Amino acid sequence: MNQSACLRSSFVHEAYVVRADDKLKIKIFQYPELSGEYKVRANGTISIAPIGDIPVNGLSTKEIAGQIAERFVRSGISDKPGASVEVLETRPVYVLGDVQKPGEYQFRPGMTVLQVVSLAGGWLRFSDPGLMRLDRDSINITGDMRNLVRRYYELTARRARLNSELVMRSDIQFPPELLARSQSDGGVRQLIDEERSLLNIHVDSLKTQIDSLEQNRALYEREIEAIKRQIEANKVQVASVEKELKEVRDLVKRGLTTISRLANLERMQAQLEMNEQGFQTLILRSRQNITQADQRIFDLKSERNASLTAEVQKVRMDLDEVSVKFDTNRSLLVEAKVTVPTLIGNSDGPVETRSLTVVRIQDGKSETIDAPESMELLPGDVLRVQRSIIPGGGLGIAGPLEQTNMMMPAKVKQ
Repeated sequence: MNQSACLRSSFVHEAYVVRADDKLKIKIFQYPELSGEYKVRANGTISIAPIGDIPVNGLSTKEIAGQIAERFVRSGISDKPGASVEVLETRPVYVLGDVQKPGEYQFRPGMTVLQVVSLAGGWLRFSDPGLMRLDRDSINITGDMRNLVRRYYELTARRARLNSELVMRSDIQFPPELLARSQSDGGVRQLIDEERSLLNIHVDSLKTQIDSLEQNRALYEREIEAIKRQIEANKVQVASVEKELKEVRDLVKRGLTTISRLANLERMQAQLEMNEQGFQTLILRSRQNITQADQRIFDLKSERNASLTAEVQKVRMDLDEVSVKFDTNRSLLVEAKVTVPTLIGNSDGPVETRSLTVVRIQDGKSETIDAPESMELLPGDVLRVQRSIIPGGGLGIAGPLEQTNMMMPAKVKQ
């Protein structure tokens, strides 16, 4: 085990409460196929296929294991479930503001504010290369945000198509903002057309398979009806032979006919009885084929629904991830755009002061803490480093950060 893994195992104990973006290793002893790694979504839940979404935000690993076991019992799947939960990866810490490399960094137990500033390249230095880097970062971040918006459109269109496939609809109900965007954006219009084509292909393929099986089923039903008519005809022959056999037996007793005639009739009676048994066997075989066709239709629909449900869950997780990345990049863009003009306009004999604050989520509420350099950080903390430039006259010129105008097209719906 490497050093970072040892640190994680020593930090992530039962008292640690899980938050969004944490990665969990879950073992379900009775169902090992469900065991694996699960990432906590932005809404604070994980999803385990048979028991659905489980809220885990703010719970310890022991409490999460208890929730999983309780869900299995309530669902009637198992009366003695066993589960264990381990935190594999915690949320990162984020650094914004006047450092060389703002962004997110992997959390390490015991890391302090000063150590995180060091990881971020140290305090931002007033130099032309530094300003050029900020300007370049601004361009790169803007490009990343455009890609995230495009990704949002792709996922939204895909989710609309998957929802239509689940109910076997022949059309897709796209969100109004996506349709509005397609009027002016050829790329979005192409996305919509592609998803409609995929819907037609997938729905037609499933309908073709089901129609073929239903046609086979109808053929077997008609075959059963035909065999039943043969059985009725056979019964008429049996009744006729039995009547004749009775008369011949009476004639044989009186010596008015030969034994061979009686034997022929008895053989004919036995053959007719065998014919009826053969007809009943054919009916059983046809009914078995009908049952197999019905089971295959059910399996096709169940497999398709399971696959589509998994895809919908994956799209939902991807949308959560896009939303988080967009918000992070937007904050970084604000910093990059505001810092450059501030530094360029105030480089003549400045006096530097630094403000270190930590934004921490506690019980669902955001708390801002004035942070000394020795303060230890927690997973998910956002460290804001703000440098003020005071010219020789002693007047502070650093103001609050302004917001950019680039926004997500719509709030990601769960």
